[in-house]
Amino acid sequence: MKTINGIPALGLGTYPLKGNDAYYAVRMAIELGYRHIDTAQMYGNEVEVGKAIKDCGIARQELFIVTKVHPHNLGSDHFLESTEKSIANLGGPVDLLLIHWPPADSEISSTVDRLMLAKQSGFTKAIGVSNFTPRMLRDAHARSGGEIICNQVEFHPLLDQSELLSTAKQLGIVLEAFSPLARGAALWADPVQEISLRLNRPASEIVLRWIMQQGVIPIPMTSKPENAKSNLAALEFELSADDMHAISAIGDRDGRIVHTDWMTGRWDS
Repeated sequence: MKTINGIPALGLGTYPLKGNDAYYAVRMAIELGYRHIDTAQMYGNEVEVGKAIKDCGIARQELFIVTKVHPHNLGSDHFLESTEKSIANLGGPVDLLLIHWPPADSEISSTVDRLMLAKQSGFTKAIGVSNFTPRMLRDAHARSGGEIICNQVEFHPLLDQSELLSTAKQLGIVLEAFSPLARGAALWADPVQEISLRLNRPASEIVLRWIMQQGVIPIPMTSKPENAKSNLAALEFELSADDMHAISAIGDRDGRIVHTDWMTGRWDS
């Protein structure tokens, strides 16, 4: 599978799966050929994801595992301790460690310093951030000396993230797309439905392909084998420039489906 900044171009998201649901979804995905698995401290499923990784029969070096530090653990008292616990849950160092949300106090520098220390301590091979705005991303990139390789954000046709994508590309940072189907809402947009019918492909494949062709890595969540197979099929075709433009025209700056009160007014900073 193609990689961007060393990250496989399609991954499996695991939120909000818990317990056996998380375990079997990860096992299923790996058996189908997924090698990129995304989890987080906040999801409460690292133990099950780690067990699935251990039991899957695939060499660990063939997998790309991502986890994220909970916002409550960004302070100096908990960052490394919580990361060490995540590593224990997942059976060893991860391939990519992210700050899940920017610190509420806007103290990005010290948080990035702790993230870099986690890498230096051998907890992760690479580091990144999540839900960072263009300004925050530039600040984090500068503070890390260019070590930030990824920003995981909400990204789908209903939300215009063109400014953030442009900033990320300028910095050599890849965007990962959570909620890439907008929890199903993106599938019903008129251009997506028209292209789906014309190409005889599911609407989900059309949306995922639109994301991939922008150099963004989608991480859709599914526990259903038929959906997981279909998602992989989005790697196998291309959309025309006209189709890409038609889907991009749907986007709205206010099209978010994931909100936090404290980020209100800061998304475009």
